[in-house]
Amino acid sequence: MKKLKHLFCIGLILLCLACASDPQKGMEKKIIGEWCNPYTYESTGELKGFHFKKGGVCEAINIPSLDLKTWSIQEGYLLIKGFSLEEDGKKEVYETKEKIDLLNADTLCVVAHEANPRLVFLYLNAKIIKERVRVDTMSHE
Repeated sequence: MKKLKHLFCIGLILLCLACASDPQKGMEKKIIGEWCNPYTYESTGELKGFHFKKGGVCEAINIPSLDLKTWSIQEGYLLIKGFSLEEDGKKEVYETKEKIDLLNADTLCVVAHEANPRLVFLYLNAKIIKERVRVDTMSHE
């Protein structure tokens, strides 16, 4: 019986290690969904952000100047590709590559690594943003 328990524990540990050994797959599963900027929502009541879909498809949420196409995660970096729509109707290539600093069920935070790292954006999952962020009604008057 002790051997059986011991083998079970070893099997469980190996299973946990196998799951933890591919953090990229875990990140890809967590990022699927709609992510909105809490500061924009707080000041305007508008949900603006990104919709990351299965299969690497990406769309902008309420950002008409972006025609996004794809997303991927590579070595801890979030890559988004598409087009930026200029006022004169021209399309410019849009590509970003930011380091994922925090990604969980509620929060996505990416950092651009330049001379000094700076926060590029903080987004909350659209499912919880209305619960966590209050719209500033004073700025609408």
